[in-house]
Amino acid sequence: MRKTNTALIGNIQKFSTQDGPGIRSTVFLKGCPLQCVWCHNPEMIRPQNQMILSPSRCIKCGACTEVCPKGGITVGEEGPAIDFTACEACGACAEVCYAKAITPVATEMTVSYVMETILQDRDFYEDSGGGVTISGGEPLQHGDFARELIDACSEEGIDVCIDTSGYGETELLMELASQPAVTHILFDIKHMDSGEHERLTGVGNELILGNLRALAADPGTHDKIWARMPLLHGVNDGEAEIRAIRDLLQELGIRRVSLLGYHEMGIAKARHTGAGYMEFEAPSKERMNEIRDLLQEAGVEVEA
Repeated sequence: MRKTNTALIGNIQKFSTQDGPGIRSTVFLKGCPLQCVWCHNPEMIRPQNQMILSPSRCIKCGACTEVCPKGGITVGEEGPAIDFTACEACGACAEVCYAKAITPVATEMTVSYVMETILQDRDFYEDSGGGVTISGGEPLQHGDFARELIDACSEEGIDVCIDTSGYGETELLMELASQPAVTHILFDIKHMDSGEHERLTGVGNELILGNLRALAADPGTHDKIWARMPLLHGVNDGEAEIRAIRDLLQELGIRRVSLLGYHEMGIAKARHTGAGYMEFEAPSKERMNEIRDLLQEAGVEVEA
């Protein structure tokens, strides 16, 4: 009998078109070793569950304040407020919040449960050339779950993409990437300078670039690499940085890259989970076009 693994899942996003080819279901695993200051899913960084607020839904009944064992919830004109420093995500508040103004970020799920949702859209995957994307958080934080999910998708003939920061065990990454059901590795390249990378994400980039080189050096995984570049104005869109990334792509023979301009989707989620956040700007349309042209001149297929 196959071992049944569980993981905290923040969402299974159906009809996704931004996480690999075709129409996909993206499975967001909670927990990431990076803490990117621009993260658009900041509620997925902590490996432990936590509560998230939706203040506009609050009906100001006050039920949550009565059941919180820490006495850490208040309700004002703008809705509920949580003392996140004391919150242990016990879920008592969510159980009595019929308006769903307070909910857990994630739900513990088995692979079998996830597959029930995935299989609902099998026809869309087949018609569009899509499938399932394992994202996060960071899939490499959930090796056993990712293995079982890939195996389950393989048995159903469903293709899989792995969306990774590249920060994790090289052996695990190569094992997952080598599976026949895995068609693409969506691999982030955030900054080429390790010091800047650490300042922006909390970790240096040596392991990440080493893992990218390992994928590129293996004939079985090289063509699965789909590089992705999150771009922030004045942070990593400068000429020297872009040329350094271009040179790396050329060196490794990576021929596909997506340019991901910064957006503000993570700000409200960070605020509503008690996380810190910083605001940035996206590169201008003209700068995005310049970056695209520079990479295309190097023979790279660019999506922006």
